[in-house]
Amino acid sequence: MIPKPSIQSLKGYQVSDIKYEIQLDANESKNFLFPNGIVVNDLEINLYPDNQANVLRAEISKYIGVDPKYIIEGNGSSELLELLVKTYVDKNEVILSFEPSFSMYKIYSQIYSTSYIAVPSNKDFSLDINLMIEYQKKYNPKLIFICTPNNPTGYLIPKEDIIKLLENTNALVAVDEAYMEFTNGSSSMVNEFNQYNNLVILRTMSKAFGLAGIRLGYLIANFEIINTLNKVKSPYHLNALSQYVGIQALQKKDLVQKNVFEVMMRRNLLEIELSKLGFVIYPSFGNFLFVYSEIKNLLDLLKGKGILIRGFSNELSSYYRITIGLIEENEILISKLKEIIHENINNN
Repeated sequence: MIPKPSIQSLKGYQVSDIKYEIQLDANESKNFLFPNGIVVNDLEINLYPDNQANVLRAEISKYIGVDPKYIIEGNGSSELLELLVKTYVDKNEVILSFEPSFSMYKIYSQIYSTSYIAVPSNKDFSLDINLMIEYQKKYNPKLIFICTPNNPTGYLIPKEDIIKLLENTNALVAVDEAYMEFTNGSSSMVNEFNQYNNLVILRTMSKAFGLAGIRLGYLIANFEIINTLNKVKSPYHLNALSQYVGIQALQKKDLVQKNVFEVMMRRNLLEIELSKLGFVIYPSFGNFLFVYSEIKNLLDLLKGKGILIRGFSNELSSYYRITIGLIEENEILISKLKEIIHENINNN
């Protein structure tokens, strides 16, 4: 059976399934919320889960200060990104986003046969909202994806820039705040969700909460958008176990805030150490650093020493994204990088 044309040339999201001693490639956090495991009591797994995830949304409401009726939960924010595309964008209609950014924007666009147009970043990987506005005037997009802090570069788009975009487009603007906890929060659009009829905010519990394995995200928007999305989303789409763990996690927000602070401190220290080794470091507001290195085959050399980081190709060749690990993991990374640099000097 031949798939539809948009799928035939699709390059899916690449996931490394190779286990290394230290994995710093996926922006995962450590299991700090449930180090002793999760005890599940009175969970009726023989029954379908709560279709509206009412208790979970109530806990999310407490966490972000938004009424539950303006929240939709999902299997990670990725499911919700796809929900936006299949709800609002028809075949050949335009989706805009910056480049480089989260690769799933382009992948979902191709799956649904829409037209994906990338707005280039500046040479320093900052993002020019005025250029985005020029592109939207030219291409009349139906949907604009804005990732802030941006993945993989870590660039934080100022709140006033996003507001400027919202006021200069009729497109639906989806602000992906997957890493927003790792900033001071002042650039979040959550408090403005009801001020614009074309604004959607997405969050995830994979990063700051360290819960990538339960696939849990959520979306905030005005009631008209929420009502429309609820018509399209699959019934019982979020399983009972994910709902249960999410509820427990949201009741431990003090631990989350503590972890976020510690990650930010380790991020600063790792930036200093990498700079000493000649890496070019780009300012990051995520739980990762985006760096440039002239060390040839760095990705493979680190793999050979048991460490996995994220590498890129084509115009981003020699650029890398490094997840902020634990103190001891970061120390080992720096130690192995010193070994690689020393070995290269001796070989030359």
